[in-house]
Amino acid sequence: MNTFQLTCFLTVAETLSFAKAAKLLNVTQPAVTHQIHSLEEELNAQLFKRTTRSVEITQEGLIFLNDAKNVLNIISLAKKRFEEPVVDDRQFFSIGCHSNNELRLLPEILRQMADSCPMLYPVFQVVPFQHLYQLLDEEAVDVIIAFQEKSSKKIDGIYKELTQVRITGVLPATHPLAEKELLDEDDLRTQRLLLLDPQICPDNLNAVQHELTTGRAVSELLMCGSADACITLAKAGFGLAVQPDFPALRDPALAYIPIKDVEPLSYGAYYKSVTGKPMLKLFLQLCKDNFPVRPEL
Repeated sequence: MNTFQLTCFLTVAETLSFAKAAKLLNVTQPAVTHQIHSLEEELNAQLFKRTTRSVEITQEGLIFLNDAKNVLNIISLAKKRFEEPVVDDRQFFSIGCHSNNELRLLPEILRQMADSCPMLYPVFQVVPFQHLYQLLDEEAVDVIIAFQEKSSKKIDGIYKELTQVRITGVLPATHPLAEKELLDEDDLRTQRLLLLDPQICPDNLNAVQHELTTGRAVSELLMCGSADACITLAKAGFGLAVQPDFPALRDPALAYIPIKDVEPLSYGAYYKSVTGKPMLKLFLQLCKDNFPVRPEL
């Protein structure tokens, strides 16, 4: 594996085109194709799905994306360090989560951390949930923020609850159901449900979705690839999005109505140990101070 292979991979991943990548790198398209093939052989994984019309990054490619970026960043930093030797006082703190949407929960917490640690250098690892806990096991992240998994046996770490999150039906604020305090089964039956794709959905939320969809026709359901996609479609009037309700992430144009008889989900932090990790201790304390302990009634 070499830096040119990684550069080719990242450029193709960004452009989703071997031809465009070749043009940006000022090399021939066969040269880019050869580098990607060599990398796939070394990793024993297919990084892209290629047809005559399109290029699509695979699940393995998405997993490798952060690794490739980190390797090139480390190499770049190492070169600069010797070009202009300086003392690096940055305090790296790596946070893992399931989706970019969850990063929106962190600005105030990170601001307060930076007040205490001016050299704070946050690093984010946004990884599909089935691979996220492997990063924790390998200590490639300091902490993971996520919904509590049904089975903690598969996660080698400590879980600390930060808040409990209601499951809500999300609709335009002008929708007739927006005035209700709770949505019951009859209300849900009148709406198409907008749900997260089970393959990217945390276990406990997936269980809620499964219960709500029992007996529903496929035409009454619409699976989305992200929480942002669910919210966008709800806002456009495609149906009711079943979503965890984080007050800090609410859109004022939408109504967030708790679903009757659905228990709140536990949301918190997974980590290995706080021993000798003052940054992690500070992060957990600030999360506790900034997240509401219980859902709003």
